[in-house]
Amino acid sequence: MKETPSVDASARSPHRKYAGKDASTRQAERRDKLLVAGVDLIGTKGFVATTIDDVCREAGLTKRYFYESFENREALLTTAFEGVTRELLQRIGKAAAAHARDARALVRTGVRETFAFVAEHPAKGQLMMIEAMSVRSQLGRLYVKQFGAFVELVLSLTRSFLPPDTATEAELTVMARGVIGAIIHLCQGWIATDFKQPIDELVAGTVRIFAGIGRELGIPDWMDPAHP
Repeated sequence: MKETPSVDASARSPHRKYAGKDASTRQAERRDKLLVAGVDLIGTKGFVATTIDDVCREAGLTKRYFYESFENREALLTTAFEGVTRELLQRIGKAAAAHARDARALVRTGVRETFAFVAEHPAKGQLMMIEAMSVRSQLGRLYVKQFGAFVELVLSLTRSFLPPDTATEAELTVMARGVIGAIIHLCQGWIATDFKQPIDELVAGTVRIFAGIGRELGIPDWMDPAHP
């Protein structure tokens, strides 16, 4: 009887390495490539016009590898949206942390970081500020969750400046939702006009919105109307 050639155990192992990388590392790298491609395409062409074939072509991978990481286009969309919003939240939080005792500087820094992020990463800004609005049904509860995360960031950064019993938690939440909505609207218009308006004008105008709320709440740093 002809003997069946033996196969080296390392060759059968799903953990074998290629170019010094194990299978899980290679899979993670492929997933990252697909995500980068997805953000770029969804943020430029739009979700409806972006196909799985488009994403694979942009990433230089086959559909086999797409389905290795994502169940469908919607799964790619939600992962991309979550990653982009988390990146912006972390950037704002990190920059604002240096101004924990100065309400004016904290607000100005947070607002500038938001507009700067959108300008520096147009595809991410388009995905987050415009595309997400038109595909909220696909994003489902994630959209509500991420919007709520921005609201909670505003509240967490400003609570320490509030005088006692200045407003109920419900009122503060409505205010926070209002300023987040205003910033989203401003970003949408800015993107649509190809960032024509100088960022300094956007920052200054948005800070005045916060200043008005700050004075209404009696925050000491905002009580001098000559210095918005």
